[in-house]
Amino acid sequence: MQTKPILVIGATGKTGVRVATSLEAKGHAVRRGSRSSTTPFDWEAPETWAPALSGARAAYVTYFPDLAFPGAVEKLESLVETAKDVGVEHLVLLSGRGEHHARLGEEVVRNSGVDFTIVRAAWFAQNFSEGYLRDPILAGVLPMPGGEIAEPIIDIDDIADVVVAALTEEGHKGQLYEVTGPRLMTFADMARELSEATGQPIRHIPIS
Repeated sequence: MQTKPILVIGATGKTGVRVATSLEAKGHAVRRGSRSSTTPFDWEAPETWAPALSGARAAYVTYFPDLAFPGAVEKLESLVETAKDVGVEHLVLLSGRGEHHARLGEEVVRNSGVDFTIVRAAWFAQNFSEGYLRDPILAGVLPMPGGEIAEPIIDIDDIADVVVAALTEEGHKGQLYEVTGPRLMTFADMARELSEATGQPIRHIPIS
């Protein structure tokens, strides 16, 4: 097993904390990077990037809050250049399904000259219990777009398993993995499922 650490960017986030914990449980050296970690990393403070990346053999890259946000692709491009300059050998990028700017971010990693793996994820199941939707759901509403557009909800633990495999096993470099849940659901479907699971009425409120 290699002794050089794996940097987990966003190690206090929903996917990052699971990836870091799983890597450590498997005996890998992990460097947890976040604004509050012992290894400082802040997307808004580029001076933290090189110290966090230096000496790491690989990095799990998540952009907060989302690759679709303005300026995210440009910052990712700068981070990738920094990673290349300090000798990081492998980048695993968490991307988003159906997002134009996420695709642009993927291309940045693909064209970096560094070995890469892209994990393109669908809607997180934990958005309902750990994310911004938790409080509305506790209040009995799910305020999300209406219509019949369906999403393949995925458990974050499954995403973390794919990321950990990509970081630690052979055969994943240069690959794109689109990870989804077992079935498609509209937000109205999700509200019904949440109502059944909690025993409390939860109403989908369509928003535009």
